[in-house]
Amino acid sequence: MKKHGFTILELVVAIFLIAIVLGTVLLLMAANLNVLDKANDLLVANALKQYTFEDVRNIDFPPVKYDRQSYFGDRPGIDNASPPPLYKYKLPADVAPAVDNNYDWTPTEFQDKYIIRKYDFRYGSDGGFLDGTTIPDTDITMIHQVDVYVLRKKDNSTVLKDSIFISRDGLF
Repeated sequence: MKKHGFTILELVVAIFLIAIVLGTVLLLMAANLNVLDKANDLLVANALKQYTFEDVRNIDFPPVKYDRQSYFGDRPGIDNASPPPLYKYKLPADVAPAVDNNYDWTPTEFQDKYIIRKYDFRYGSDGGFLDGTTIPDTDITMIHQVDVYVLRKKDNSTVLKDSIFISRDGLF
């Protein structure tokens, strides 16, 4: 007499194979969602960076010697700079946007997820960095380097960093 059905060993092997296939499919789906989330972060970060660049480009930086414009971004300073009243500014390489407590330039509708840090570095006609020891350096600024950082709000990690240069003659 012939028996119909599966043995216990066959059932265990079949369940094991199904579990491996389902586990692999679920891992692939989770990885795909992670990639989509990172791609979305980069897309929004690029849009925010471009928005910030356009905001900077709209600032008037006239081709005259008298320029009191100081709103291109934050000018990060070195703590305890001396002698007073001079204020010594950091070089672009010394900026740490995740730790620096500067102004948040993020548009209101994105403030729950992102932080935009905007830094203004100034250079004279000789190309030298104006560190604040020359008063008033706004009168001798020939080029602004504006660094824009887009950070994730939840962990202050940098999503995107880019720079724009603005010269006194209006060229970017």
